[in-house]
Amino acid sequence: MNAPFESLRTGRYPAHSAMAEHVHDEASLCILVAGEYQENVRGRHERYRAGSLSFCPAGEPHSQRIGRSGASKLVLNPTRFGLEYLSANVRLDDAPAIHSEAIASIGRRIVAELSIDDMFSRFAIEGLGYELLALFGRSATRQQDTPARWLRDARAYIDAHACEPRSLGEIAAAIGCDPVRLSRGFQRAFGHSIGEYQRKLRVAAASDLLRSGHMPLAEIAQSCGFYDQSHLTRSFKAEVGCTPAVFRKGA
Repeated sequence: MNAPFESLRTGRYPAHSAMAEHVHDEASLCILVAGEYQENVRGRHERYRAGSLSFCPAGEPHSQRIGRSGASKLVLNPTRFGLEYLSANVRLDDAPAIHSEAIASIGRRIVAELSIDDMFSRFAIEGLGYELLALFGRSATRQQDTPARWLRDARAYIDAHACEPRSLGEIAAAIGCDPVRLSRGFQRAFGHSIGEYQRKLRVAAASDLLRSGHMPLAEIAQSCGFYDQSHLTRSFKAEVGCTPAVFRKGA
């Protein structure tokens, strides 16, 4: 098979069946042509229905549980060209997934061409393959450009408790998310770790207090969620470039 896919295969899975955690040697795109299933990947619990298209990186551990109506899948292994095209535009390490009726339609048409299997099927499948890659690339890029709702919820929770001690585990529990997934997702979406973001908020709160009065530094440290005055001084200097005392004099 020419670009964009090295190989294609279909598979049918009975209702309520399950696949324990496993990996694949090659990266793949999977279209759910019919049915439903749940997949655990990267700490996420994804539910797929007909029209879902998911990318699985090579060597990525994942497990699946098929729904009550079974599942029919079309699995496509991209060529080197296809992977280079996708990786240049989409963060494939996230194991992205999208859904649309257009994907369901393309999946059904590819399956139909596999059944016809005449001298023209190759060209039809190749054209549909390029259309699929374009649709996946556009949708996944838009999806990744906007932080997911759960990440926005995490940031809002941190904002609301900026001056209170909140661990990664506590934040993850508050929004119902796996801590490792939250840590990675937050860094990727916002460009800094949760700890760095908390420090920025606390330093900003301390700056306001330094400008507005003569509260002792030890009290400012306590009010803004720092362990002690030394912790405030180190964090403030790392963020602002000077100590709180120097900042206050220039305020």
